Amino acid sequence: MKGLFWYCGVSIAPVRSEPKDSAEMITQLLFGEIVELMDTDKQWRKVKSYSDQYEGWIDEKLIHPLTEKELKKWMDKQTLLFDSQFRINTKAGDILLTKGCFIPGVEAKAPVHIGNEEYIFTESPSTVPNDIQTIAKSYLNAPYLWGGKTLFGIDCSSFTQLVFRFLSISLPRDAYQQADDGAEIQLEDAQPGDLAFFDNEGGKIIHVGILLDNQKIIHAHGQVRIDKLDSEGIYNTERAYYSHKLCLLKRYFN
Repeated sequence: MKGLFWYCGVSIAPVRSEPKDSAEMITQLLFGEIVELMDTDKQWRKVKSYSDQYEGWIDEKLIHPLTEKELKKWMDKQTLLFDSQFRINTKAGDILLTKGCFIPGVEAKAPVHIGNEEYIFTESPSTVPNDIQTIAKSYLNAPYLWGGKTLFGIDCSSFTQLVFRFLSISLPRDAYQQADDGAEIQLEDAQPGDLAFFDNEGGKIIHVGILLDNQKIIHAHGQVRIDKLDSEGIYNTERAYYSHKLCLLKRYFN
């Protein structure tokens, strides 16, 4: 197999459950995101995310190989893009990046190399706020998309994962995996930034959201939205019903 490590070389790349375009999209890679090569099938590559160990299939045309030396160099300089959109120059033309992409911490108009590719950032990106509620609310109204990780479509667990990533806290990809981490707390002790998990009738974790002030929760359901939270679950005031049944709450901050 050619190269052990690769990075996403496009703004957004679908990762599928099987090596074919018609297979379910289970997640996405954002620009600069590192994956480890696991297997090959024609033009398809089975990859494992370097950050959360999530596995799936991606078309080789969307990723670029890295040597271990190039990987270390890229990992040492990367940061996260907080801007909703951001344009960079490449040899093939411009790429429009979106919030959550991995970018190098360089000055505007300074060329940067990732492996064999050169990129030029036309301006300096915005500073990431050090407040989880501000970060979470920056995704408000992003439409729900199973497997999505961007403002153009996002699911509940990628929303929580990305928000925490901006604060240098690594969460697994899926809600049930995130529920295995952190310290369990009671609702009366909850604080903004805690995660609330919701289960189905079979007891399986199927949803997650981030607590805000005043017994509110922000979560991806139809779109990223803010609803009320109580001991029963999430109450949708627009439709006057409980959309999700509360299972447990977890804290990931010291």
